[in-house]
Amino acid sequence: MTKRNSSIATLPDNIKQGIENRLKDLHTSMPGIIESFDPVTQTASVQPAVRRIFIENEKLVPRDLPLLINVLVIFPRGGGFSLTFPVAKGDECLLTFAERSFDNWHKFGEVRDPGARRFHSLSDATAYVGISSLPNKIPNYDPVNTQLKKDDGSASLSINADSSISLDANSDINVTSQANIVAQCVTLSATASGSAEITAPTITLNGNVVINGSLSQGAGGASATLSGGLAVTGTMTSNGKDVSDTHGHAQGNDSAGDTQTNISGVL
Repeated sequence: MTKRNSSIATLPDNIKQGIENRLKDLHTSMPGIIESFDPVTQTASVQPAVRRIFIENEKLVPRDLPLLINVLVIFPRGGGFSLTFPVAKGDECLLTFAERSFDNWHKFGEVRDPGARRFHSLSDATAYVGISSLPNKIPNYDPVNTQLKKDDGSASLSINADSSISLDANSDINVTSQANIVAQCVTLSATASGSAEITAPTITLNGNVVINGSLSQGAGGASATLSGGLAVTGTMTSNGKDVSDTHGHAQGNDSAGDTQTNISGVL
């Protein structure tokens, strides 16, 4: 009986080993840790967070993969809108690796030839910031409502399951608009522990206006004069009395020769 050739017997093993060696350099995705971020180019330096195992002197030796530079950081964006947030050293991310070099596309946009003959390379990484390990999971996660918030809980915007919207903050809330701000609702309620101020060239109130407290100008108190006058169209009452009614008094001239007449709607 002829003895089988040892080289033929190990051929499948050699093929398998060659495929495994090639796959070690074919990168798909893995977690990473942001080392630095450039807000101008919107790229980052990222340290891959999973070591590669090497065989050295018949021993398995784990080693860090090299620091990746010029990694594209991906933010939600489309239709002329974008959602951005700060990216800081130590943030965790998900690295993905393109199947071809995209250097030319990144530099010029549109459809381009690959910049180099490489496949699934560490050089063609993109980063999705937001993946978290268990020690860095999102604190106080809300399983019911949709939230945009700071991790420390100092500010949050919630779209709630009952279709209400909540805005909570531990500091000032500033709203700036170059056009109109329109609010349409059943009830608009605002409560301030300090003062509330509205500044505009013209303030128009349509409907019934109820003022609980004094109506005053500046530091003059309740008896101060409203500069420019207060024009009222409709009925203005104070303590149940109509103070905007048109009427006159039958009265003689005062010492200055003037006759007293009340004017409707202007105080």
